[in-house]
Amino acid sequence: MYLGIVEGFYGKPFTHRQRLMLIEELSELEGASYFYAPKNDPWHRLLWREEYPSDRWNELRNCMGGATSFFFSISPWMFRDREWRTAREKLLRAEDAGASGLGILFDDVPEESGSELAARQLSFAEKALKDTALPVILCPSVYCGEFMERFNGACGYLEAWRKLIPEKWTSFWTGPEVVSRELSDMEKASELLGGRPAVWDNLTATDYALRRIFLPGLSERFPEGYSWFLNPSEIFPAALYCVMELKAASGLPRQWPEALGEQSRGWELMQEFHCTPWKAGDTGEEIIARISEALDGRNAAEALQWLDGAAEDMKKFIEGLPVIEGGWGLMPVARDLYRTMSILARSLQSDAPGKTLNYLMRERLPYENPLTELAAGKCLGG
Repeated sequence: MYLGIVEGFYGKPFTHRQRLMLIEELSELEGASYFYAPKNDPWHRLLWREEYPSDRWNELRNCMGGATSFFFSISPWMFRDREWRTAREKLLRAEDAGASGLGILFDDVPEESGSELAARQLSFAEKALKDTALPVILCPSVYCGEFMERFNGACGYLEAWRKLIPEKWTSFWTGPEVVSRELSDMEKASELLGGRPAVWDNLTATDYALRRIFLPGLSERFPEGYSWFLNPSEIFPAALYCVMELKAASGLPRQWPEALGEQSRGWELMQEFHCTPWKAGDTGEEIIARISEALDGRNAAEALQWLDGAAEDMKKFIEGLPVIEGGWGLMPVARDLYRTMSILARSLQSDAPGKTLNYLMRERLPYENPLTELAAGKCLGG
């Protein structure tokens, strides 16, 4: 089984230096793996028919052959059936260069799902990967439970997929949803896909939530008996932090990566308020409840003291970001949290906390763009 990272997000791919750092961090894991599939690498997806420029190819080749298994993949956007030879040439070049595994991804394609699409995709993949000695992981177009209801023809698609996929190949599955609260449907997924899937876990992906990162603990995230790949944030420090959590969840001693800098308190605050897409950490939830009470006029002094201390810690954290690898990418998220803490503190210092908060968040310098403000208001019944 494999355990590691899938670089599978939309947005700017990691730099070569960042990718090597992640691969090195993963190398201590049993089954350590790195699956290369960044959506906005042009030669992976939109320009998949073209060869990588020599400098980019040399960088990828340098990722292969180490203690961490490196899977090379393509996402043959709008492929024609006859183009399997082009895909084969590219994939076998990676095999010859030392890749540990190969993949073809058919996710997020602008086509109606159905049995004919699955048959086309698997015929293409079988020809492109014929006689490869390497492990193969494919991503079907129907890759999670919610697509069964969303897409016409999804049931027929998966029926054809499980009948036609070669026995030794593996399929990716993201769980009940694209971003799943729990990976609770793995036995059902095995039935749908014709074999045990590999988990593509989008829990920490942030390409759909541009003002947030997610830094959850992962101790209960690995379904027993399944390969598991975490799709991280495109913001490198957040990705590295999650690799630390991944290693700790696997049973390895928790070790702080030097590349995350020295401001561990700032990271603790970031984790508490950027835990999962749906909730803060346990301590964060308690603090939010205390601040809410303070805004209603109860125990304001205690909440204000906490906010002042936390804002100072976040200020130090922000000051250290420019000197860590990829730190500028984390800056907007960190400043966002610092600004909110500061606004809450100013509100609690006033005679009318609720009125002051509304002024600072919505009138003085509106926090949300008008469209987001409309959507948020409607969700709250406004």
